[in-house]
Amino acid sequence: MIQKNWQELIKPNKVEFSSSGRTKATLVAEPLERGFGLTLGNALRRVLLSSLRGAAVTAVQI
Repeated sequence: MIQKNWQELIKPNKVEFSSSGRTKATLVAEPLERGFGLTLGNALRRVLLSSLRGAAVTAVQI
């Protein structure tokens, strides 16, 4: 059962990163499994909040 689930997992085939100046960046990954965007977004938010010293994350849009 677990083996079947991992074989059918939708993996992103399009990943784009663009920087809009010094303080803004956009990362687009699609398509994702249902609910997986929230998982990735939360992990990214936690990494950004814990690893940036001397700077503050003021907004994250998922």
